[in-house]
Amino acid sequence: MTSMFFAVFLALLYSVAYTVAGPMIAAQEIKFDRSQHVPFVVCFLLCSAVNFCIFSVVPRLRLCMGNGRISRGIDRCFEKIGDRRLFLLVWAFIFLSWVPAWLVLYPGVLSYDMISQVGSALGGITDNHHPILHTWLIGLFMKLGDGLFSGYESGIGLLSLVQMVILSYALARLALLLKKKKVPILIVMLTAVLSAVWFMNACLSVSMIKDTLHAAFIVLYACHFVEIATNPSEYSLRKQNLFIFPLISFFMCAFRNNGIHIYIFCFIALLLLRIPQIKKAKAHIALIMVILLPVFLYKIYTGPVFDALGIAQGEVREALCVPIQQMQRVTARRANELTSEQMELMKSYIIDSPKWMGWPLDRAYDPFNADPAKSCFYSAHYNEDPIAFWKFYLQTGEQFSKEYVVAFLSNTLGFWYPGYCRFSFVMYENYPPETFAEPLERKSIWDSQLLKKYYESVCGSDFWRQTPVLRLFFVPGFTLWFLLYALALAWKRRGFFTKVLPLFLPLIAQYGIMILSPISSFRYAWPFYLMLPLAFIGICRNPEP
Repeated sequence: MTSMFFAVFLALLYSVAYTVAGPMIAAQEIKFDRSQHVPFVVCFLLCSAVNFCIFSVVPRLRLCMGNGRISRGIDRCFEKIGDRRLFLLVWAFIFLSWVPAWLVLYPGVLSYDMISQVGSALGGITDNHHPILHTWLIGLFMKLGDGLFSGYESGIGLLSLVQMVILSYALARLALLLKKKKVPILIVMLTAVLSAVWFMNACLSVSMIKDTLHAAFIVLYACHFVEIATNPSEYSLRKQNLFIFPLISFFMCAFRNNGIHIYIFCFIALLLLRIPQIKKAKAHIALIMVILLPVFLYKIYTGPVFDALGIAQGEVREALCVPIQQMQRVTARRANELTSEQMELMKSYIIDSPKWMGWPLDRAYDPFNADPAKSCFYSAHYNEDPIAFWKFYLQTGEQFSKEYVVAFLSNTLGFWYPGYCRFSFVMYENYPPETFAEPLERKSIWDSQLLKKYYESVCGSDFWRQTPVLRLFFVPGFTLWFLLYALALAWKRRGFFTKVLPLFLPLIAQYGIMILSPISSFRYAWPFYLMLPLAFIGICRNPEP
């Protein structure tokens, strides 16, 4: 009965999103068209049929994959190899699979963020708009390359290699965790193979963006978190974990400014889910101190360390994409309904807001991208009195609730509507050498035009995203539906709220961060894709007692 409920409910939810809400928001025509009746009914019936198959077949498939002759044979083979050797083999396999991308794209993909980061890295870091640890690392390797090989490009190429090593290590660690948690061995093998051959991983592993190292450390963090959530006693017995975990967690937070929010959410949610077991906390005092340590390290790093180095905190507008976009929509679409007092307040937060619709095209209100609105937000006035801002924001939201909802759905469209792919391409932006403070020349080690065109086409073209069915796996909206279906499949597992749901917390936290992003870009969803196999631990295995 439960399976039937989930099959129908998810089919209804998906059909509404795919045939009704998604197209309306994409077209910015917020009205129901009768022509949507037939697509909705067809989608609902097909989706219901597919869902019945999923919820009836997957449980049986799980048993077959774990107990089949092939699976048992592979398990015996891997047991002979040993976990340590297997880990090294998977690590080497993933790393070597990415080497062609490094040779062809050498010294690396120089993305948009690098334009400002190169100037800061060589001239002096003054703010934390781009994580200073990442900017400092770029500067360190550029200077190292210039000193050892007389070229900044050599340093960037070396940094690309370091990124490949760390990211491939993290994905190999994830594959080993799946094996240890008794996930069917065929899924473990599929995870390793897809990690290696997925072209997005290869290209992003050599891209000079903060997302790459953050993604590597969030995967490592998620592995440790799952081990803590499943068996804290066993985790604490391995003393090296008590030293490694704080470092991994700190780097996850330091390489992307919202990493600390993921960290805090996961452990607070875990605490709330385990409140009935709070009496057992006394047995894990050392582990609790280790969990608190990264928060203190991060606060010291962004507080006294920043102050000593003269580094300004990033502007608050970076964390306010959703409310800024909502307020901007009201200004752009309903300005004639604002009172003179409301308009004055709006102008104090969003510069020249009444002139917004008359600005040049690059400043025009974009329902699907908060960057234009965010760039015009007056952070200094917010910092003077944050309470006044939120009071005005809530009052305006009460008056224009529909505009607020539409603004949110528009800005997050790509994260829930599978038919939207405007920002879902992989960031493949090799900017001209003269764009940077110090000209950076491309020096491909392997001048394979065929392979270069392949990477350019798969990362920049819309083929993957415009092909029916296939595009479900190549747009950020896939993440929400995978998470919902995974939770539904894991619902019947013993101790769902206390033992199974905690395994999904890193995925839930990552999705929460995604929908607060300025645009529904694939780069924001990429860490979710990397951690996605963690869901199979909750789906495929019985929780530990």
